[in-house]
Amino acid sequence: MSRSDLLKRMLASYQQGDDDSFRAAAGEVIDDERRKHHRLLADELETIMSTRSRGSSTEPMKLSSLRPLPTARDDAPLVELLSPRRDLSSQILRPETARVLQDIAEERRRGAELRSHGLQPVRMALFVGPPGTGKTTSAEALAGELGVPLARVHVPSVVSSLLGDTAKNLAAIFDACREEPWVLVFDEFDALGRERSDASEHGELKRLVTTFLQLLDEYHGPALVIAATNHPAMLDHAVWRRFDEVVAFRNPTQKETERQVRRLFRRMQLDAQPVEVARTLRGLSQAEVEMVCQSAMKRVVLRGEQVVGEADIAASARRMQERTSTIRSFRA
Repeated sequence: MSRSDLLKRMLASYQQGDDDSFRAAAGEVIDDERRKHHRLLADELETIMSTRSRGSSTEPMKLSSLRPLPTARDDAPLVELLSPRRDLSSQILRPETARVLQDIAEERRRGAELRSHGLQPVRMALFVGPPGTGKTTSAEALAGELGVPLARVHVPSVVSSLLGDTAKNLAAIFDACREEPWVLVFDEFDALGRERSDASEHGELKRLVTTFLQLLDEYHGPALVIAATNHPAMLDHAVWRRFDEVVAFRNPTQKETERQVRRLFRRMQLDAQPVEVARTLRGLSQAEVEMVCQSAMKRVVLRGEQVVGEADIAASARRMQERTSTIRSFRA
């Protein structure tokens, strides 16, 4: 294909909001530059088009979109588009939780096959469990497994003090989901799906919950919608049956913590048995285990050393306990 045809194809796909075609045409342009031995230009174009950083960070990277993302009245973004940096193989979860997530991914991958038999793949899943047990990272891992962007909802931007604006914001998000194959995540979902019979809640919030339930009922787009909450008891009873799957996340067993410790210390020497470290960290969530291990590693690096010992782990674990006690005292 000639350069002029490629450029016309790129512009046409940009105007139509067709990300896949745009990237395919851009890839052909980059290949063409390499054939012409314009290596520097090809590398620069490839860097611009890359959706993944070349660093070692596991944090998702922000993505741009050819289609405008939904915004609130004040132009605040309602969703943030991210490139996932993990898949399900990176998650250390209870076997029953991992199995449900794998089933969701399999249904989504083979959606066309299911639909040909009059069946629908999972459209919506509710993730419930204590903080730090892997709900948000598992949503990202599902996006990575499926090879689609992660769309994270900005709940503070969605919830407006202006009458009716919150419902409009939610409708705008679901409208966008009808066009994009995202994994859309509502974190802190209890802020939107709170029990309507709670006498302390005002009428506007109750109307919002009703509107949200209607949007869930009417949604049939290509995005996988995930709602995550640390407070499932606060959810309206009618919310639960709207979801195709309810996935429970729990604190890890000692064996799972041991696996996590081995993984965290792949790049730094640990002068202790992982099974003993896991015993020391018994009862902590996955996020807390990672915080303790990272803290111990930082202590060692700042001392100019390279080996993490049991004393370093124990000191970091005590600091975690102090942190937890401080949080509880201020929340009491």
